[in-house]
Amino acid sequence: MQKILTIIRGLPGSGKSSYAESIRGNNPVCSADDFFIINGVYTFDGSKLGMAHADCQSRVNAALSTTDSGVIVANTFTCRWEMEPYLSMAENHNARVVVIDHFDGGMNDATLASTNVHGVPESSIAAMRARWEHDWRAGNPVAPWLRR
Repeated sequence: MQKILTIIRGLPGSGKSSYAESIRGNNPVCSADDFFIINGVYTFDGSKLGMAHADCQSRVNAALSTTDSGVIVANTFTCRWEMEPYLSMAENHNARVVVIDHFDGGMNDATLASTNVHGVPESSIAAMRARWEHDWRAGNPVAPWLRR
């Protein structure tokens, strides 16, 4: 049986985490948000966002190393370059990739702002929507600061 890396992408409040939990079975679920949960309380610190994503990548890679079935990762993944480390991990572990795109879950920015559990403001959601790559396969795999 080939292992599967399931990538769930979507704007804040679109239902990524809920969906991940509904399909998890025995598979681990990872997200960058996990890094900010301290003693059961979500405490976001934007200055640690890079560390949160590095931590998520490390946990997914470790899980892919030990699982025979699959791993689920749920993050916004607005652009291809944000997914690239996970796509490389899947290739390195001979895992099939399944991408589930929640985008906005049929909601506008105001509704997403009111439904997301992490307090992401409407202006941030609007900015994510503006840069969203609907066809992530056609997106640039290189992070913007590394492009020439």
